[in-house]
Amino acid sequence: MGSAELEGAFWGARAQDWADIQQRTVRPAALAVLAELGPWPGRTLLDIGCGAGDFASLASNRGAVVLGLDASAALIDIARRQAPTGRFLVSDMEHIPFADNAFTTVTTFNSLHLASDPTLALQEAIRVTRPGGSFVAVTWGPPSECDAATYLIEIGGLLPPDTPTPLDPSDPDALKGLLTRAGLVPSPWRVVPCPWEYADLETALCGLLSTGPAMRAINHSGQIQVIETIAESISPYRRGDGTYRLDNTCYYVVATVDRK
Repeated sequence: MGSAELEGAFWGARAQDWADIQQRTVRPAALAVLAELGPWPGRTLLDIGCGAGDFASLASNRGAVVLGLDASAALIDIARRQAPTGRFLVSDMEHIPFADNAFTTVTTFNSLHLASDPTLALQEAIRVTRPGGSFVAVTWGPPSECDAATYLIEIGGLLPPDTPTPLDPSDPDALKGLLTRAGLVPSPWRVVPCPWEYADLETALCGLLSTGPAMRAINHSGQIQVIETIAESISPYRRGDGTYRLDNTCYYVVATVDRK
C-alpha cells in the first residue's frame, strides 16, 4: 500500500484549514530554500508532498516550471488554485509518474517520513532528478528545539498502537542517514526558525487539527478527547494577549545528484 492510499484521507480531511493556517508554519524554510537555490527561471521543480502548493507557488512566482505530488486530492485542488500555471497530481511518493532525469530540482518538505517506504520514495526522487540537479530534504528539528514536540507526543498517545513510523521526523540524523545510504552527499544542515503562531485558541485548534496525526487520533480516540489534549498541550505557549507561539526549527540539506 503506497503513501497516497495510507495518508491522503487523513491529510485532506481539513484541507482548507491546513492551507490557511498550518502550512505557513514552514514558510521560513521554504523561503530559505528558494534563496539558496535561485535564480529560478529555467528550472523545473518537482515538490513531493506539495500539500496545498505553497512552496510550488513561491517557486512559480520566481520563474520555475513547477509540478507537485501529494497524497491528498483535496490539497491538490487547493494547490492548483494557488499555482495555476503548475501541474499537480495525486500520487504515491514510491511510484512517481515521471521519466528519469525529468527535473532540475526535487524537494521534499517534511514528507519523506510519511512514505510507507522512505527508501523507495527517496530512490524515486533521485531517479527523476537530472544529473547535476539538486535534491532538497526538509525535516523538523529535534525535540529540544521544537515546542511542537509536546503536541506531537500528546497526540501520539491517542493513536492506534500499530501506527507505523518508518522514519522519525524529529530526528534529522535519521533523514541524513537515509540520504547517505542512497549514495547522496548531503550538505551541512541548514537550520531555520519556523515558529507556529496563532491568533487565539480557536485558530490554533483549526490548524493543529488539520494534520494527519491529529486526524488519525480523532479516528481512534474521538474528536473531543483530541481537542482537549491539544488545548492542554499548547497551554504553556499561550501569551498574555491570548495569542500562541511555539518556537520550532526546520533542518534542511541540499544534495547534488551525481549518477555515473
